[in-house]
Amino acid sequence: MRAVKYGTTREYVRSMTVVLPDGEVTKFGATVSKTSSGYSLLNLIIGSEGTLGIITELTLKLLPAPQATVSLMAPFEDLAACISTVPKIFQHHFQPQALEFFEKEILVSSEKYLGKETFPKKIEGKDVGAYLLITFDGDSMDEVNNIVEKASEMLLEEGALDILVADTAPKLKDIWAARSSFLDGINEQFKLVDECDVVVPVSKIAPYVEYVSQIKGKFDFEVKYFGHAGDGNLHIYTCSNEMQKDEFRKQSDEFLSAIYKKSMEFGGQISGEHGIGFGKVHYLEQALGPVNIGLMKSIKKAFDPKQILNPGKVVVL
Repeated sequence: MRAVKYGTTREYVRSMTVVLPDGEVTKFGATVSKTSSGYSLLNLIIGSEGTLGIITELTLKLLPAPQATVSLMAPFEDLAACISTVPKIFQHHFQPQALEFFEKEILVSSEKYLGKETFPKKIEGKDVGAYLLITFDGDSMDEVNNIVEKASEMLLEEGALDILVADTAPKLKDIWAARSSFLDGINEQFKLVDECDVVVPVSKIAPYVEYVSQIKGKFDFEVKYFGHAGDGNLHIYTCSNEMQKDEFRKQSDEFLSAIYKKSMEFGGQISGEHGIGFGKVHYLEQALGPVNIGLMKSIKKAFDPKQILNPGKVVVL
């Protein structure tokens, strides 16, 4: 969730020791700030899901923890108004640590799972339809409070019904516990679940979510979604209790193929963080095309000609 400000794990990996499939031990990267020394084998291994080598040692860059952290919860009447506010947060250079969006429906299932209500569902007679959950951090509480004040003013101008501030450890724990339990709530509520974690440019989140909303009614399952609004990574779930498993899988495949295709049209990718594994292999082939998949297969053959490391994951030879 903090990738919006601090980047992903990849950006903090400096070097690694790797055991190759033939037993050879080698080292990729170095403990330096920059390098232009040949191909980046370090980054190749980071995204390989255990298909090219086994990492036995890792050197990471570490950052000091922020001295002050405050979260804001901004409720909106509907999802469209909620998401359309996201680009403006960056236009004002507020630099959030984390920036999440979700609808009331998935929040209710999470709070039911936790047995505790944290977020308001109605404000001054208006029903809340969606929420932004935003965290800011800095070197002092004065610095963070200044950002919070300016951000709150902007959010209210953009249609937020209210601003709730969590600035103590118990409040922060409660407000993020509900967000962290979304998947647990879904799994408790539904017997059949499939998911994706597409990523699109932040400026395309609103039209992408609108597209998902338009096509979901064509299918017999329910669709739940939430996401990291700050970096465009969306988690979309197909859920059912009534459908037969085979029919659920068939319709889910049709739905996922459509939304993966749309994510690519918007300049995105089919996975922002979860990876490909076994389940997304054919979606990856559809998304990247024969040239890029061919290059990936060549890389796999070069590292692992005998196919002994996670065979069948990411690419299939």
